[in-house]
Amino acid sequence: MSSSDLTVNEAGPADLIAAVWYTLGFRPLNSLVLVALQGPRGRVGSMLRIDMAPVWFGGDQAAGVTAVLDAAIEALTGPASAAFGGAPGEPEKDAQDGLPVRVVALIAVPDALAVPPPMVVRALPQRIARAGLWLYDLIGVTPTAFRSMLCPDGSCCPPGGRPLSEVEASRVAMAHVLRGDRLATSEADVIGDVGQAVPVGEGGEPEVPGEHGERARRIWWRTWNALLGEAKGWNTDQLALGPLHDSFLRDAIFVRLAAAPGPTRQRFLNQLLAGQSPPDLSGYWEELFSELPDRVLLARGEQILAVLARRGTASERAPLLAVLALLAWYRGNGVRTRLLMERLREEGPELPEPLPRLAGLVEMLCTAGIAPPWVEAPVRADAE
Repeated sequence: MSSSDLTVNEAGPADLIAAVWYTLGFRPLNSLVLVALQGPRGRVGSMLRIDMAPVWFGGDQAAGVTAVLDAAIEALTGPASAAFGGAPGEPEKDAQDGLPVRVVALIAVPDALAVPPPMVVRALPQRIARAGLWLYDLIGVTPTAFRSMLCPDGSCCPPGGRPLSEVEASRVAMAHVLRGDRLATSEADVIGDVGQAVPVGEGGEPEVPGEHGERARRIWWRTWNALLGEAKGWNTDQLALGPLHDSFLRDAIFVRLAAAPGPTRQRFLNQLLAGQSPPDLSGYWEELFSELPDRVLLARGEQILAVLARRGTASERAPLLAVLALLAWYRGNGVRTRLLMERLREEGPELPEPLPRLAGLVEMLCTAGIAPPWVEAPVRADAE
């Protein structure tokens, strides 16, 4: 599950495609992407990508289409539908304005614009309508072109589509480029920044977690803040990995990067660094985490943590992967969240069930389809 903050009142298909690309972190191919529209202005909210297996282009195509459509309808009307604006008990209604749940569907396959259209393009509108939902737009995307499949105006959306270069030059894409955002070449490369775990025995002696009191936390914290501020004379080699096994320090990192600035955040950080606060952030989310994230600060923090992750063994970097997964979830990048959790599981097959607290929290958020709290705040503002 991923999230954006664009509104369809100010966006065309090119902007919507760009929002999907940069929210997911890569250009999806062989994918169905569902985009929730929330509030009266149609704010682009949560996104869900469903794989469309290559079997679609040969073999039992009908079964493949049915499976993907079933997954799409389940996402829109099932237990996780709240992330798409559905009210509990009334999945067909928008929780804020009483409108049917509105979605934009992007179908990214090589033959999306073919004549006749592929089976999924023909079947999806009927399946969504039967579920009591409103398909706001259906956009076909190939490796070279795109167009709205619902637009009857051939001058606006010609049968062969518009060049994909228009997406790259769209207002949304340019805003992301100017902000320093970059697209990965593939889904797997979305977590290319964390690299692979260093084999045990390479790169020096492994760091032992040990006990970490307030003094140790604050020494680490001083270096961390200097790196966040890009102060001269500081580098990531000055940050040890061992202290990150301390749950108070990991929670402090998340609060520093994600929480709204102010006295409440500072008080909470002081409590965490002193080891005085219970390791449960859920009671503070409404107060601290309902504002739009500072994406520049988040990006800098993730960059530092990724550098640390690249020099750790599987056991040393496991806490880092959990923190990075939580930050990716909060930033609205569900793809990165899932991939980091998969890497955490892959590198730590001995991990207990349930997972350690922070990793378990991320897995619960993903499984339940819970969106970051800041996604709901703009919707409430739209409805007022």
